[in-house]
Amino acid sequence: LVSGQDQNVQFNQVANLNGNMQLNRLIFPDNSKIETFSQSQRQVLVNQNPAPLTANHVVGSTGQPFVQLSPNSMTISTNGATDLVAAQIELPINQATLDQNGITADNTFVAKLSSDGQAWIVMEGIKSVNTTDSTVRLVKMNSIDGEYMAIGRKSVETGNVLTPFGTQQSVNITGSGIQEVEFADGFRMSIKANMPMSINTDVVNGVSTSMLTQNVMPVNNYRYLVTTNLAGVIPNLNRMMTVVELPLNANKVMQTALSMGVGMNSSVSLGIAQRGVLQNPGGATQGGLSPQPQKRQKRATVSSKSTRAAASTKISTSTAIAASVTEAAANATGAEATANTPPQNPAATQLLLSPTFAPITATTVLDTTNNRVAVPVSQLDGEYILTIGKSTAGITQSESSQNQ
Repeated sequence: LVSGQDQNVQFNQVANLNGNMQLNRLIFPDNSKIETFSQSQRQVLVNQNPAPLTANHVVGSTGQPFVQLSPNSMTISTNGATDLVAAQIELPINQATLDQNGITADNTFVAKLSSDGQAWIVMEGIKSVNTTDSTVRLVKMNSIDGEYMAIGRKSVETGNVLTPFGTQQSVNITGSGIQEVEFADGFRMSIKANMPMSINTDVVNGVSTSMLTQNVMPVNNYRYLVTTNLAGVIPNLNRMMTVVELPLNANKVMQTALSMGVGMNSSVSLGIAQRGVLQNPGGATQGGLSPQPQKRQKRATVSSKSTRAAASTKISTSTAIAASVTEAAANATGAEATANTPPQNPAATQLLLSPTFAPITATTVLDTTNNRVAVPVSQLDGEYILTIGKSTAGITQSESSQNQ
């Protein structure tokens, strides 16, 4: 062990971080700790938040559900300590709490609250768990300002949890907080929905030239088909915030660029295009959602075929919405038992898509660390492809090199 300068510190008490590159170890009443070397003299103030953001708002790690393991979160403030060395934040975890929730020590994390206060960020690359003293840590940090909380994931898998492609593999979104799901090849979605829903994702072979707009080419010869059991009934039924991230194969991008005649000193733009759901009532191609006749409806009089058709459409659409919401809520309630059960709503499996892919015009981000292209979308259902073009819009090779 490195010889340290231990300080037993109370919450809401200013403590010194000595700048002599000797280990500072701050120990708090709940046995949480801060350890760090510092290149300069600094001060730190630590408090507890008894009402933190709930643990169902998590980004940075896939799998579900996440639960709060510590009764309070820890807030840390320093006077500009950005030159720390090997800083660690250590939080205790209660084995009884883990056993009660069916969580293994490997599935515990110290999460940091995002700067906008909307999500807990899990950083698996700098996580460390010590089962001997029942603690979980964030390590290798240069600054520690922020709010932190111990959380656990109730999943059998450890590390990055990947979901298989296929119509028989559904992911349940609880409809509260932010959830992330990643598939076998790295295709990823970050979703914040306002109601429970189920998502199926599959890969579909082939991208026809008739599906494309001018001046772009698909990087790959397959599409990602995303189907939910809500948005396929009526677009924008579920007001959500979603970011889709498509994996990037650099070799395939270069091959496609060369086939387009792009020179070594030329720039290309990468983007994501979507075939969205057409705005047809109900979103279904079969009549399985028609309601059963009711006496009140039988007594109603209609004067024309068009009136009867309009009334029938309105009733069918309302029934489809109610059925979707009820089923999604039931799926969310029994998420553990039905995690791999596909939604039974016919409208969710019979989407009518636009004949062509349209470029998503929102700001596109190139994630060079994880080799993904990300873009926010307003409507999740549909097909997605990664595109490449010679135009200067989107993400260019020169911009990519600057980000690396």
